[in-house]
Amino acid sequence: MSSAADLSVQARPLDSARPVGVLLWDADGVLQHPRHEWRPRLEDWGGPGFAEALFAAEIPALRGEEPFRESLARLLRERPEVTASLDDLLGLWEQVDGDPAAVDLVREVAESGVTCVLATNQQDHRKAFLRRTFGYDDVFSRSFYSCDLGAMKPEPAYFERVLEGLGIALEDAGTVGFVDDSLANVETARGLGIRAVHHDPASGVAGLRAALGWAA
Repeated sequence: MSSAADLSVQARPLDSARPVGVLLWDADGVLQHPRHEWRPRLEDWGGPGFAEALFAAEIPALRGEEPFRESLARLLRERPEVTASLDDLLGLWEQVDGDPAAVDLVREVAESGVTCVLATNQQDHRKAFLRRTFGYDDVFSRSFYSCDLGAMKPEPAYFERVLEGLGIALEDAGTVGFVDDSLANVETARGLGIRAVHHDPASGVAGLRAALGWAA
């Protein structure tokens, strides 16, 4: 398995010398970006450690084991000192801005004949919001949300179920590319043979093109 240092420079999935037929795109950090730092607001609402408790409470919903609203309601019952309402917390997951230039790149790649697929960790509330707000159903040929698959990145089962859903055998994983801002997700995908690359959100669309090997 490749080290973190060289994940950004190897196996560019859209390199013309060895192109892929399918490209998986992460959402957060690739196609969309948060408007603000969450931790200060969460600590104002619930004190130190509340951010970690909130993200831990989200995990069952990310795997589709329960609705996210139920996860949050339980957390608020367990932590009566929290001053935020359930709707306040749900609203945090909607404080995100899409990157039109990144979506234009998806369309550009798709027009070249590469099948572009959304592959993202989301719970049911965020999935509905993204579909409604950014129209990803019209951008991608297929979408795989963790809450529908019963597994989440970086678990190998997530990628295995995506490949199965696409009708691609594991031994043919090298025909699939993947771009994500999480090194852990990229490493797991590579371990299965997927041509995965790491994207630094700070590099913008120029960096995304470079990571994929797709010229402007």
